[in-house]
Amino acid sequence: MDVPRIPSGFLLTTLDYNVAEPTQWAEHAHAEYELLWSQRGMASLEVDGRVWAIPPELGVWIPAHMPHRAAAEGGAEVRATYFVEVASHLSAMPRQVTGVTVSEPLRALLRHNLQAHLNEDARLRLQRVILDLLAPAPQMSFELRMPASAHLRSVASAVLADPADKRTTADWARLCGMHQRTLARQFAGETGQTFTQWRILARLQLAIRELAGGRSVVAVARTLGYRNASTFIDHFRTLTGQTPAEYARNDAVSRGARVPKPV
Repeated sequence: MDVPRIPSGFLLTTLDYNVAEPTQWAEHAHAEYELLWSQRGMASLEVDGRVWAIPPELGVWIPAHMPHRAAAEGGAEVRATYFVEVASHLSAMPRQVTGVTVSEPLRALLRHNLQAHLNEDARLRLQRVILDLLAPAPQMSFELRMPASAHLRSVASAVLADPADKRTTADWARLCGMHQRTLARQFAGETGQTFTQWRILARLQLAIRELAGGRSVVAVARTLGYRNASTFIDHFRTLTGQTPAEYARNDAVSRGARVPKPV
């Protein structure tokens, strides 16, 4: 990504990245704080040993000087908003990676700051309101902590590549040449989640991509390997606070797209 340049006297600036093809940005860091968010389509972020899926409703807050790498699917409209490193302006935000709910008021003001022709006083007032609207998301939605050890990281990467893979913990343990209980204990120790919990979250990361693409709830559940849609719906509601159909409807409304059918 480009080196951010916040004009002197201002608090933030946004750079837009509209990508026609799947795109990856190599690991880098900024002297500024960053909010990575999406206007359209899916982005992803790997930072501090964690992987985030970033749908339009969620941004990720990245502290200054934190190495990270990002990616976006083809057709995505990714936005990176950078903030000056002045603690008094960012007192509500933690000094660690965290999710941020990109509400419609916040999204509208970020777009206005990016696109509108404003005099200096008006722009600074607008930017102060943007800072007031920044707040951590109430839950760590769509975050996956990657294992540190090479053998478990290879398992995690395989699951991310195919979340519907039905191999059990015992199957993966045999592939790694270790006992099932040893793999389970190490995986939980390195990620903070059981392998089953981690795989469910990996499936839901894929689900939000599929739902944003207009696929039905039943079709997405089948793609993810769920035997029945009700289990998928329960998992999705537990993580996001809404059903897949509600999520798809809200996402479509925010993008001005056709609302997909639930089945």
